[in-house]
Amino acid sequence: MTFTSLEFIFLFLPLCTAGYYIFGKKHGGLFLSIASLIFYAAGEPKRIAILIASILANYAFGILIKKSSTSPAVKNAVLVTALVFNFGILFYYKYMLYSLGSQNITLPLGLSFFTFRTVSYILDIYWEMMPGDRGLMDAVLYIAFFPQISMGPISRYTDFVRDMENRSFDITVFLAGIKRIIVGLFKKLVIADTLLPMIAAGFGMEASQRSVVLAWLGLIGFMIQLYYDFMGYTDIAIGLGSLFGFELPENFDYPYMALSVTEFWNKWHMTLGLWMKNYIYIPIFRACQSKKISKLSCYLLASLGVWLFSGVWHGVGMKTVVYGLYYYVLIAGEKLISDHLKARRKKAGLKKKPQTAAAAALSHIYMVVAILIGQLLFRCESLPEYVAYLRSLLGMSGNTVMQQEAVYYFRQNAVPLAAGILFSFPVIPYVGDRLKKYGGERIIRALSPAVYLAMLMVVFAFAFTSTYRSFVYFQF
Repeated sequence: MTFTSLEFIFLFLPLCTAGYYIFGKKHGGLFLSIASLIFYAAGEPKRIAILIASILANYAFGILIKKSSTSPAVKNAVLVTALVFNFGILFYYKYMLYSLGSQNITLPLGLSFFTFRTVSYILDIYWEMMPGDRGLMDAVLYIAFFPQISMGPISRYTDFVRDMENRSFDITVFLAGIKRIIVGLFKKLVIADTLLPMIAAGFGMEASQRSVVLAWLGLIGFMIQLYYDFMGYTDIAIGLGSLFGFELPENFDYPYMALSVTEFWNKWHMTLGLWMKNYIYIPIFRACQSKKISKLSCYLLASLGVWLFSGVWHGVGMKTVVYGLYYYVLIAGEKLISDHLKARRKKAGLKKKPQTAAAAALSHIYMVVAILIGQLLFRCESLPEYVAYLRSLLGMSGNTVMQQEAVYYFRQNAVPLAAGILFSFPVIPYVGDRLKKYGGERIIRALSPAVYLAMLMVVFAFAFTSTYRSFVYFQF
């Protein structure tokens, strides 16, 4: 069961929402915990035991850490055991089964994402940011909360508990949540999924048969599809959280507007970036600083740890290591260049000048090219396939510039391609701000219900007629 399935839209969600408010705030948390386990079991009936075992083990680890607070050695031993347990499950499914020739075995639904939550649960207790004895149902709800368990967005334990305690019914927030769900479903079903046949055609051909134009259509289509697929899921998850009084964190901030690779990753999958900053980068950086190593060296070491982790998290094999190192080199290079220019300005007594339009355009072009090259590696199954696709993009595979298939797929996908590109920029917020500035609030209020109703009708049409297509990040 996924957010775009008919059983979720017309059965699970209405019943879950109604049940939550029938039980009220006092017992609503318990109801949501049970509903979340049912949601997971519907998608992974054979692996629900893994999730339950993980929750029970981490709840026990939390209690042991709390009780051993007066004995640092015991406390540290429990922490290490908990981390080995959590990452061990992830490593087993991602790497051990793969290396044993079990490539056809899929990861349990949301394994990476609920691992992030279990690690946050343990470390926030270890750092004494949260008590370790809040109750089993709190641990169940945090780790298994159904809007987030499959693909995030990733919340810290401390932040989630705050929302758990302060949640209340607000009709404005509730309606905003419904609107956000509609928008997310529209992005996933109408834009992202529509582009999949074109992407499959581009990536499914041999390099010599794939024309330059089709190669570019496939890659650009993939970039749009990936963005709206993941952002659509995030919109749905945030909207679902609003229905139950939870303010889930944003995950995207118009990343394709970025002027550097660093800025792109600060705007893309932001909750994963924050998680890695809190639980990987900062611990490594502080441990490095305690050895009296230079700040720059510690930055480079901690960043390497982050990007190696990010690379291997995105899959298995050498290509994932290359993927992480590729972005590490770019981001570390941007940092070194920025620091060098800053030092030169300081030495010369100069202030940083505002970036010109021409410089901003060049920076944006650099970012787009760098991300296209990097995310192509994410899409390809292997390094040889990646190199072959790069050659197709450049017309170096003996391939033609144009072919009939490229014309066909462009005509079929021109509208979702154009919409995907246009709305990757803040067009709607800009238009809304302009209307409000010039007294157009009445127009917005009048048109808004009709717009959302039309989107909902389109979503229903696609949901009833489309073939089921999983979200991209379900594989993690």
